[in-house]
Amino acid sequence: MNTLSLVIPCYNEAARLSKSAFVEALLNWPWVSFCFVDDGSTDSTAELLAHLTRLSPSVHALYLPRNIGKAEAVRTGIRYLCENACSDFVGFWDADLATPLSEIPSFMRQFEERPHIKAVIGSRWPHLGAEITRRPMRNLTGWIMKSLIRHILAVPIWDTQCGAKILTRSLAEETFNRPFRTKWLFDVELLMRIGRHRLSRLVMEHPLHTWSDVPGSKLDVHAFTDLFKLLAHRREEL
Repeated sequence: MNTLSLVIPCYNEAARLSKSAFVEALLNWPWVSFCFVDDGSTDSTAELLAHLTRLSPSVHALYLPRNIGKAEAVRTGIRYLCENACSDFVGFWDADLATPLSEIPSFMRQFEERPHIKAVIGSRWPHLGAEITRRPMRNLTGWIMKSLIRHILAVPIWDTQCGAKILTRSLAEETFNRPFRTKWLFDVELLMRIGRHRLSRLVMEHPLHTWSDVPGSKLDVHAFTDLFKLLAHRREEL
């Protein structure tokens, strides 16, 4: 069985982090490990993560001295895994578990069934049979963002911002090797690094069966600033 290490970025997640969900995942799937990155939290997140590391050798935690944002927190965790872990696949998953950990096996099956695929990204596509719940305002802003992002990437992608993505170790080493320009839309920047001509061959959007809009999550107005940064970067490359 292929092994997987997931980065879980955390910033003041003490009230939302489900310790039992992660412990259950480790019991069910011995081929999975977690690397929590505390992004300079000011609550008791660090203490909670320290407790988790004592429960299992498959749990690691990195503690950043100050808040540097999700993009670099994830990159710090991915770089740590690429340099220190022996997993076949690495990725990142939102700490609030809006995408439940139960989706992990279906992600990994995509790699087994399609050996040419190098990355599987979660997609909150509201198809029949799925349980995708989202606030109306998030739906509106999400639709606007999707339209602009498709223009930037120039590929017909449905969802770039779902916080559940898994990559082969080699692709992760290639795409996380330098800091991101953006803090909120680094997922888009990650796909830009793979390249428009490789996206359709190497990346698969995987429709989630379950996703829920967890209270406390938000789409900051700075995300639109990030969009302009990416548009400018794309024009530089053309």
